[in-house]
Amino acid sequence: MARTKINMVISLIKKEDTMKTKILTWNMVLASLLTMFLQSCQKNLLTLTDEDQNRSFMAVFRHQGNTGKSSDPLASQVVNTNDMYLVWNGIHGAAGYRLKMKVQSGSWDIPGDILWDTIVGPDVLKLTKIDLQYSTKHNFAIQTLSPMGEAYHSKWYGLGDGAHNDDRAEWEMGERIGIPDVVSVANVTETSMRVWFDLTVPPPNPTTPLNPSFQYEDGKFLIDEILVQPASVNRDLETKSIKLTDADRANGYVDVTGLTSNSLYVVNGLNGKVGRYWDRLYNTSMVRMRGQVGEPILIPHILDSENVWAQQNNVSRLDTILNNFLLDNTLAEGTIFMLEAGKKYYMGSNVVLAKGLTLRSNLPGTKPIVYMGLGYNETNTGSNALNFQLGRPAQAGEIGSITVGDVIFDDISFELPLAVNFFNQSLYPGKSINGNYFINQHSASMPFTCSRLETRNCNFQGMVRSWFRTQGSNRQVIENIIIDNCLFHDAGMYDTNGRGYPLITGAAVSVATNIFNNVVIKNNSFIGISWDQLVRENANLAWASSVVWNVTIENNTFLNAFSVSNGRFLIQHQNPPANSTYTVKKNLFISVKATGDNRDFYQSGMDFRTYRPGLSFDIADNYATSAKSANNAVTYYSSAEIFNNQPFSHASRGAGFNNGVLNAGGLEATKVTTGPTPIAPENLMVDPYPKGKKVGANWDTNAHLYNLNGLRYKNTPEVLNHPIYTEGIGDPRWR
Repeated sequence: MARTKINMVISLIKKEDTMKTKILTWNMVLASLLTMFLQSCQKNLLTLTDEDQNRSFMAVFRHQGNTGKSSDPLASQVVNTNDMYLVWNGIHGAAGYRLKMKVQSGSWDIPGDILWDTIVGPDVLKLTKIDLQYSTKHNFAIQTLSPMGEAYHSKWYGLGDGAHNDDRAEWEMGERIGIPDVVSVANVTETSMRVWFDLTVPPPNPTTPLNPSFQYEDGKFLIDEILVQPASVNRDLETKSIKLTDADRANGYVDVTGLTSNSLYVVNGLNGKVGRYWDRLYNTSMVRMRGQVGEPILIPHILDSENVWAQQNNVSRLDTILNNFLLDNTLAEGTIFMLEAGKKYYMGSNVVLAKGLTLRSNLPGTKPIVYMGLGYNETNTGSNALNFQLGRPAQAGEIGSITVGDVIFDDISFELPLAVNFFNQSLYPGKSINGNYFINQHSASMPFTCSRLETRNCNFQGMVRSWFRTQGSNRQVIENIIIDNCLFHDAGMYDTNGRGYPLITGAAVSVATNIFNNVVIKNNSFIGISWDQLVRENANLAWASSVVWNVTIENNTFLNAFSVSNGRFLIQHQNPPANSTYTVKKNLFISVKATGDNRDFYQSGMDFRTYRPGLSFDIADNYATSAKSANNAVTYYSSAEIFNNQPFSHASRGAGFNNGVLNAGGLEATKVTTGPTPIAPENLMVDPYPKGKKVGANWDTNAHLYNLNGLRYKNTPEVLNHPIYTEGIGDPRWR
């Protein structure tokens, strides 16, 4: 009917000749269209449901997100360390209020994750929920109940996530300090474990006094139960509760049997005389049972027919398989997963690394490709960029630490083909710069220990912000980080200064945190990388005696790497623990640009501020290409060494401290040399130049890209007789 009316009016317009009549007719058209629009709106108003019109108003918690006040003494807040005081606005005519609670890592949609669900009367506008899990973020939600029935209840407030902070109510409980190490676990098999308990009360410690919730008599802690509960990843398993006898306490241990192989358990010792549950517990242990590692599992390449981007790129989805492995107690920690060589896979969500595994090619030497995201997000404002996540947040009941076995990636190319950085953003109009990583630890991750994080024979492209970042206040220990024979390129440039985070980013808050226990970076190439530093940890803590840093950087090639702006120290460990060691040998540093490229290089060496007893260096045989081009037309660097800022030989912030006394080879060995006859980078390599240039203040969109095949060494007498070649300096792949 509407279309017929419009056509009639348009027909009239065509028959009129005078301007006056045309104007009159156009007014009729506009009036007609306006009438139709108002009728449509009226129809929509009239079709509102009874529930929509009479739904109760939403109650909201009083906190900064709703009041804008950061220091409101009357706001909802954590009290008494692990009690939650909640206050909300009253709604006139409400029949009552319903409140729910979960921990941050839980889901509102999973009934088992809801830890508290209660209804209070209409006059109750505040309450205190007591005895919550220490050091854990909790989320709360509230709904106004209508006297007219369920259909008229308000919508929930508080169900929002990190992307919807206005509809989110989250608080973290305080830390429980002064916890004695009473309970420990040993003799773990596939189905049993021995739980030890040392009940001897330690002598007073003025630095960390014993928490008053721990009771003892005659110098012995009181304990009456050992509780072995399944962790959240296998929550349906049976809980084992053992009431302790006097004989058990005299023995100092109990054996727990009937457990399930490959499963994760939470082990606690309890004192039932304490009223509050979370104060009954001594130190908590999380234990994974042993299991038989089976044959390697091939993940077949199966085209994801439900994803248009997957069809266009002929890729198979990977993340669901790896995340399901975490929950699968039929597969042991250490399982080897293989990808089909030469095939493409992709991640559609973050992958949690909380159970040791190996991911490798099924044909050594032929790399499969794993896209760290595929296509663009729903709003078309950026590319989908996912990360691996080392460790995981605590679920309900999990307040201890977790142990992760070896995590190994071998012979894989990890890429983000649609990554947007500061240089290439003009090629992706409307798309924001990516803030992605290869591994990004969750900020609320439980304390964890990982035995080994290793990448070997891998390529990495498109990680704009960093490669590996740790964060959060809980303890993080990685016994070994090995990066061997890997290629890093087309990564970084998070902003105009290239900043982001370092290759390996430490952010220690706990004195027991140690991710640099044994870091080995060898046989790698970093081509045009602009991340903040290679390794960084700037915390200055009273490190635990167990914390020692050992860093080895050997046989790597750094071509225009970490040099876009000043202060990109290869090693920024300002305050290392006592007895730490640093080995930096046989690395090759190259600064190179073509004629007409006016980029500057800001290569920086070390940044040490504290020299604790036992700190030592072994720095030697590091080389650089020449300071000028072969024809002397282009100056690459003008400083005495290729480092223009705090070189390894720096007297107060490097290994040159106290005239090099801490370095195995003395001061002279700390210096980066060009050899007796410097060799220009273009004489060493076939084509080392960046593809694009910087002209004035403007960067070409491909100024960070390189012809990787052009980095091969030339087969000339100058190269073959140069120490860089004869002494095996730098990444061996280019020889």
